[in-house]
Parts: sequence; C-alpha cells; structure tokens
Amino acid sequence: MLETGSRGSDEGCRPSVAIDTAVTTATETAIHDSWAAMKGTRFRAQRRAGPNSDSLRSTRAGAIWTGLPLRERHLLQWLLVADIVSAELASLLVYQQLRTAQRRLRRLEALGLLHGFWSAGAHRPRGRYGYVLTRAARADIERLQWPEGRPDRPPDLPASAPIHQLATLDLLAAFLRHADPLLHEGLVAWVPERACGQLFGGFLRPDALAVIRVRDRAIALFIERDLGTERGDQLGEKVRRYRSVFAGDPTLPVTIGFVVESDRRARTVHAQAEIPGRATQLTVLTAVDERLRRDPLGGTWSDGAGMRSIRDLAATGVGPSWPILTPGCLSDGEALAALDDRGAAVLPALRPYLRT
Repeated sequence: MLETGSRGSDEGCRPSVAIDTAVTTATETAIHDSWAAMKGTRFRAQRRAGPNSDSLRSTRAGAIWTGLPLRERHLLQWLLVADIVSAELASLLVYQQLRTAQRRLRRLEALGLLHGFWSAGAHRPRGRYGYVLTRAARADIERLQWPEGRPDRPPDLPASAPIHQLATLDLLAAFLRHADPLLHEGLVAWVPERACGQLFGGFLRPDALAVIRVRDRAIALFIERDLGTERGDQLGEKVRRYRSVFAGDPTLPVTIGFVVESDRRARTVHAQAEIPGRATQLTVLTAVDERLRRDPLGGTWSDGAGMRSIRDLAATGVGPSWPILTPGCLSDGEALAALDDRGAAVLPALRPYLRT
C-alpha cells in the first residue's frame, strides 16, 4: 500500500501532455506578440543615439545658466564672437590656473555647453585642442543675451580654420600675460576675427584688431596671423584692400602686423607689400611668432628696412583712462565690451570706416 501510494503521488506531480502543450503554445504566443509590439513601436523601442533626457549632456543652457559661476557665463558670452578658446587662454581670461581651466572646461563639455576637439593643419600636424559652443548652447545664450531679439547687424561671416584661430589667440594670451598696469602699457581692446569682418562689411578680414595703450597713447594694430598657407599674391591683395579703405584720410596712421613663422616668410610679406598704391600712412610690419610671444610690447617688428617695437608706432588716439586687460579680466563683465566688436569704439578715428 505504501509503495502504491508513493507511486501514485509521483504520477500526480508530473505535468500532463495537455499542460505541457499549453505552456509551449503560450510561450510562443508571447514571443510573437512581443515582436509585434516592438515592430509597431520601433521608434520607442530602439536605443537612442543621443543621451538620456535626464543626463547632464542634455541640459540646455537656459536651464542651468544662473547656476553657473559668473565668470563662466562671461566666458560663454565671449565665445559668441570669439568662436574658440584653448585651456591656456581660458586660464588667463577667467580661471587663473591651467588645471582649473582644464577641469572646468571639461565640466562645461559634460553639461553639453561646449564641444572639445583636436584641430590640426599642414603647419600644425600635432594639432591643438580647443573648445567651441555647441549649436544648441549658442542659440540659448544668444536668446539670454538678447531677450528682445538679436540687434540688426551684418550677417555672420565664415570663420577661419580652428587651428588658425587658435594661433591668432596665442597673441591675445601673450598680451594678457605681459600686461603692465603700473606702467600703463598693455592691451585695452581686442576685436576677434569674425567681429572684425562685420565691422568692415567683409571687405577687410583682419584676424584681429588690437588696441594697445602705451602710457597716454593708443595704437591700433591690425593683426594678420600668417601660417604660410597663402600665396604671395594673396598677401599683396590684403595690403591693397587696407590701402583702398584708409586712403580717404592720408594722415591716419594704420599699422598691419603680419605675425609669421619665419624670417623667410617675413621677407615674402614685405616684397608683396611694396606694391604702389594711393598715399596713406599705412605701415606693414612683420614679426616672428615665437619671438613676439616672449615680449609682445618690446619685441621687435620689421618694416622691411629696420626694426621697431610697438612702443615706437604712431598713435591713433588718446585714452588715459582706458583700463589695461590683465589675467582674470573676464571675471568682470565690463571687460566683455573690450573683447568683442565694441572694442573698436575706443578709437574715434576708426569710426568713419566702420559699417555697423
């Protein structure tokens, strides 16, 4: 009896054929239904290429703007016109320390406000690392800066290659590093490339306009950063355009500073600059980049015949109250006006030639 009961109990625990068939059928049906559901909702079911909606990278500038340090807001606003910044320059503009700049720029990149990338060229094969505003961040910051709409101004011009822009901004970094407020010598305004092009309606495209104070004198220096990629006739055409613009006032001292890679390239520039033109007070100077960055104010510039420094150039205006731009200047929002298109306004002699 015990054996019979035990066997009967085992048989009672075994699933019947009907149950086994039902389970198999239900499983197959569930799998089929799930495939159908996924096919019907494939846009929701597929993995997104972008970040999750709650990730830092998806956060828009408007949502976190007031949570950013004031100095970083100034830096982001400056990038609307400056386009690109390196960690070294950012440390001079706002952060004071290079490691702090690197850490904070990476943080802004993680927030989706900046995009960092390597840029290289034929003359810079090792490349440089720079940061630009993301497209979404640029749109948001423009709306924050101009709530009533962006003011009327000439259309934006295409910028130079990032490697070229970074090379030009190296000179801005040198001016900031060697500023001397006690002697009243240094940079008082810097108009970046794209803003320069807008000021002159695109006819002149300086890489930058530097307004330099030497005691009570103001000197305008149009900077052309030459990496050796342009042919000689293109250099001559640049000089002709400057001559044609400023020929209306033969007494206005205008200086074009070609910052080149070698003395040989400097000789090429001067050979092209000697093309006859209408009488102007236009002076074409050249300086080798590596030597100039060691001492931008005292470093020697060549006019093709002799050597001089910026301190020896003819003044374009007078401005004893203009503050010198020093490291950390963008911590003060007032310095923004000296680092965008408004910087040209400190030189009344240039106003008749501006198209804004």
